[in-house]
Amino acid sequence: MNASDVGRIQKPLLTEAVMFFSEHGISREMLFPEFEALLDGLVAAPECADETVEAVFLQINHRLHVRAAVFFTLDFDLDGQVNRLWNMPLRHLAEKAGRGPDMGGGPIRLACLGFCSTNAYRAGMWKPRQRSGKADLSLIKQAVTRNALGILGEDEEARAVLATDNLQVAAEDTWYGGTPVPVADHATAPDGDLAAELAALKQAHAGEAAEYLRQITELSSRLSVQEQVHRQQLENQRIQHAEQLAVAQGELLDIKHELAEQQKANAALRREVSRLQNRTAADTQ
Repeated sequence: MNASDVGRIQKPLLTEAVMFFSEHGISREMLFPEFEALLDGLVAAPECADETVEAVFLQINHRLHVRAAVFFTLDFDLDGQVNRLWNMPLRHLAEKAGRGPDMGGGPIRLACLGFCSTNAYRAGMWKPRQRSGKADLSLIKQAVTRNALGILGEDEEARAVLATDNLQVAAEDTWYGGTPVPVADHATAPDGDLAAELAALKQAHAGEAAEYLRQITELSSRLSVQEQVHRQQLENQRIQHAEQLAVAQGELLDIKHELAEQQKANAALRREVSRLQNRTAADTQ
């Protein structure tokens, strides 16, 4: 195992999801593959027809902590299909996002209107706000905690850590003000705090890697069992088909034998009829 392999194992595995907002809160949640199907036109969203929807792209770890959030808008046509001209590199924006508020698992990476270092995409972004008396970030955290998307994680630990009332949000002027904050700004924190945070992150990442390796092993075992069951079913079907084929071939041989006997009988009858006809003709003369 080389250094790059170690780096991949220690890197936290994140679940990517997209949530749509309406006037009253979050109206739809989906994992990123479902969102990609929406972008590819494989499915439609008729409830969003002829609308511009405010959405958020999230990266969530297995402890149900939001690690990155990109707030973007999405245009739909009259048929509920996504505008074909829409093109926003959500993963890239999440990776390059600045330091945002603490949503329970440490400061997230945040990209939104007024807080994005890439000017080309600001027109397609929006700023989280209050909605029906609740902050959009709180609504997101509540939705992630409910885990309607079925993200695999440590549920007991998640429920203990992710109490919604404990949401810590940095002052607005520190994360979505007029001047974007580069990702590297957190380097001004004390070295001791950074070292402690790095050590904690490494430990958490190692735990996440071990958990995912365990899940992979379990899934591989289940797949092996399913393959064995499938092979056995195929073998049973092959045997059943062979038996049915043998029966059909036997019936076919019986039919051929009966046909041959019938043909012999018919030939004998024709000879007898011919003999009778010849005798009748001789008697008549």
